[in-house]
Amino acid sequence: MSAQSVLGSSRTELAVRQEWFHRLGLFTLFLACGVAVFLFGCNTYRIFPTNKNLAYEGGLVAIFLIAALLMRNSERWARYWQIAYAFFIASAVWFITTLVGGFGGWALRLTNLSDSTPMGVAVGKVGEVIGIVTIILVLNRLAGADLGSVFIKRGNLKWALPVGLVVLVNFATAALMSSAGKYTQLDLLGTVMLWGLVFSLVNGFMEELWFRGIFLGKLQPLIGRGAAILLTALLFSIMHAGALYTSPSVLPVFLLNLFTHGLAMGYLVYKMDNLWVASLYHAACDWWLFIVTAGFASIL
Repeated sequence: MSAQSVLGSSRTELAVRQEWFHRLGLFTLFLACGVAVFLFGCNTYRIFPTNKNLAYEGGLVAIFLIAALLMRNSERWARYWQIAYAFFIASAVWFITTLVGGFGGWALRLTNLSDSTPMGVAVGKVGEVIGIVTIILVLNRLAGADLGSVFIKRGNLKWALPVGLVVLVNFATAALMSSAGKYTQLDLLGTVMLWGLVFSLVNGFMEELWFRGIFLGKLQPLIGRGAAILLTALLFSIMHAGALYTSPSVLPVFLLNLFTHGLAMGYLVYKMDNLWVASLYHAACDWWLFIVTAGFASIL
């Protein structure tokens, strides 16, 4: 091998190593940003002083928005402005929902329902989803992006819907086999299944839009497809650290379960080039949980 070939090979290896370290650095930075938004900024529980804290949530919104605007107008940093804006959208969801007192609460007050029943839980979730999805889509549009940028498009619809429906039915039947014996009345089981399906379908779409929709397309050019799937799966599981429908003793197993499902859903978004099958997969997981916990209510 000539000296020139050796030198060229060394330079190639150095470039590959530098690119790997660059992507690792970005992955770590984005993970930190995600933890700041989805764990410390989460307003569905109070674990840290930052949870349900308007000052903290507003500060995050301001930081990410200013960063996105500065990067957009900088030749050097322009390639990062979209991911900064994605974090702005994600943090704005928390800030606005905390500011208005929660869209789910509005829905329950309008319908005079209690969140201690399956119907109330589902109606509250519908209100929450309407508010959050509206925030995400409006802010996405204000940046000049279309629905396709967040994977709301046809994609491989021929396979997406059949696969998603098969998964949905499979999870539902598994839930029935494992918990139907707990229900003493068939009408109660029917109620839980009906409102569980409503809850699951809207929540599955909302969370897939929030985690995979606004992030995957922006992360892939910066850290690669596999790392983007891994990062969104981590953030998806981390956000559920304060889940109230599971006991602390099983929380680590629950988070691991969420992480593996998050990997699958991220892969499905890329594979199908849309949110639909991942949303149905997500809904299947939620429907299973809704049935086995009787709609998160003590009604068994």
